[in-house]
Amino acid sequence: MTSDKPAETTSLAAIAPSPRIDVMLPSKERFGPANAGAISGVVLDQIRNSATPDCFRVVGTAVDQPFEGIAFHGLRPRHAWLRGGNIGFAAAYLDSLRGVPSPDLVEVHSRCHVAAYLKTKRPDLRVALYLHNDPRDMKGSRSVSERRRLLASMAAVICVSDYIRACFLDGLDQAGSLASKVATARNGATRWLKTPAPKKPMILLAGRMVPEKGILECALAMALVLKDHPEWEVVIAGARRFEDSTPGSYEGQIASALAPLGKRARMTGFLPIDQIHDLQEQAAIIACPSIWHDPMPKAVLEALAAGSALLTTRRGGIPEVAEGRAHIVDTPDVDGFATALHRLVTDVSYREALQHAAWQDFPFTAARMARDADTIRARAINTMAVA
Repeated sequence: MTSDKPAETTSLAAIAPSPRIDVMLPSKERFGPANAGAISGVVLDQIRNSATPDCFRVVGTAVDQPFEGIAFHGLRPRHAWLRGGNIGFAAAYLDSLRGVPSPDLVEVHSRCHVAAYLKTKRPDLRVALYLHNDPRDMKGSRSVSERRRLLASMAAVICVSDYIRACFLDGLDQAGSLASKVATARNGATRWLKTPAPKKPMILLAGRMVPEKGILECALAMALVLKDHPEWEVVIAGARRFEDSTPGSYEGQIASALAPLGKRARMTGFLPIDQIHDLQEQAAIIACPSIWHDPMPKAVLEALAAGSALLTTRRGGIPEVAEGRAHIVDTPDVDGFATALHRLVTDVSYREALQHAAWQDFPFTAARMARDADTIRARAINTMAVA
């Protein structure tokens, strides 16, 4: 299913007076450089790349040091022990709106039940839902009837990939014109390099250390393939969460899988983004071996932005950006990864062709993501204003 593309003539800058948009994060997110999660990273990139950054105020759990240069409103959930963290956070937000003018749009990220709660408590608010994951697995949108109610009440439903858009519309065949409210602003990344960087015989995996990312299966495959290629090294960067933490049992399994490679394999744990970028610049091969239906992982986008040969899987939204630019594994298991790695390591021409394709054909910029999202927001504000 293809995305419903917003009209190019619609922009936030064309709305007068300038609209005010509150961007509400999940309560677990931390909007600051120390422990920013994936959703905070997307929001940060969008606002920094927006043509109208002053329209936005990020609403999130209070942090000691939020990102600089962006309006941030820190809150503490109200009665979280009773309501849960996200509804408690939404209640605190509604309290903060008492006696002040309402924003033109409240954009709720990745919490369907929070978006529905806000509309129930304040029907006058324009609420948009921003989906980073499959809504069929989320509280408040698992059933077709729940998604139908959301579609009717939301000003817009913004999706990080066409795959996620199709997930939301699954079973809503009779949505008719309402389906136009569900649109894609595909995730993007900022290319930090001006020219292609020299590569070294390194395979990099950077991401959260969780089973669905397929890192253990890929590590087992690397141990099999690289035993015969001593010039290659492996770096695995990341932790279970977006923060420094004690390695868990899953990290231990990965370390055991890589043990045959000795000092040629290292696990760094959590690293700040600038250190991740340094590794991405150097790595001849970057693996993003998701075995679940990954909506649109930033690791895939950054691998392409770095001009590395990308090894990834045909899962979720990944093929939307990887097709024709990467080696895509259809069966993400140890054998499938080993076959792919063997070709990427031994076939220099093939590896360099993928590096060239990644560098030369990279339309998935953060600026494009921000422009698409802003167009959807502007259309939602204009449409609701007319209605």
